[in-house]
Amino acid sequence: MDYVTGSSGFIGSHLTKALKSKDIVTIPHKDITSFKYKPFKNFYFLSAYGNMFSHTEDEKIIQANVLDLIHVINQVKDFNFKSFVFMSTSSVRLKIQTMYSRTKRASEEILLSIMEKYKTPICIVRPLSVTGVGEQSEHLIPTLIRSCFEGEEVDFVPWPTHDFLDVDDLVNGLIALSEKQARGIYELGTGEKYSNRQVLPMVEKATGKKANVKQVSGLRSYDTTEWYSLNFKARRYGWTPKKTLEDSIKEQVEAYKKENKRK
Repeated sequence: MDYVTGSSGFIGSHLTKALKSKDIVTIPHKDITSFKYKPFKNFYFLSAYGNMFSHTEDEKIIQANVLDLIHVINQVKDFNFKSFVFMSTSSVRLKIQTMYSRTKRASEEILLSIMEKYKTPICIVRPLSVTGVGEQSEHLIPTLIRSCFEGEEVDFVPWPTHDFLDVDDLVNGLIALSEKQARGIYELGTGEKYSNRQVLPMVEKATGKKANVKQVSGLRSYDTTEWYSLNFKARRYGWTPKKTLEDSIKEQVEAYKKENKRK
């Protein structure tokens, strides 16, 4: 049996789909601290809060990223499980930290201590910028796609860079690390960085339309031109990303057209 928290989210929904042939128990966020856990094979802890611009409540961030995890670990640490995979964030290594990244880092340290003390197979995953079909609508690529088709004006900051990883590649990495009982911290990314300025023409090419962008100078405090993966430890387990950014954008455009009956 596998447990998955955060299964209704962007990444979690793709993961549960990939695990559909297995015995999966999905745990809604609201039930994490009341659920009665039984021995399991693999646990994927994907629940999170604070990684979206609208997520501003400190108490919710601490609860979701630290306290919920502590509750689960206290319940299951003595079970003889195959793997426990925790979704962290690559933003923990940025120069400027946020409440979200600091709480994720706190949970990393807790898990590393548990792993060392109890010799448990705990795997911490730091994904880069995850994109793909179903990505949150307020993120860069879905926003640009919507602008191209609907004419929506978008405030556009051209120079921040990201290492874009398709969600299906991320899910394959999560499963590979779990199956190989990987322990410790693993960063999942392509190692390639693209600026917002480079992403824009990719979206316009895939849609065949021009986006309605208004260039602005404002940056988020933690934005950088150096946010890309330099750690390829996961590849020793046979995982490599398969989809290019162009492929991922094309898939998102086709999904948008189908959902909105666009040509």
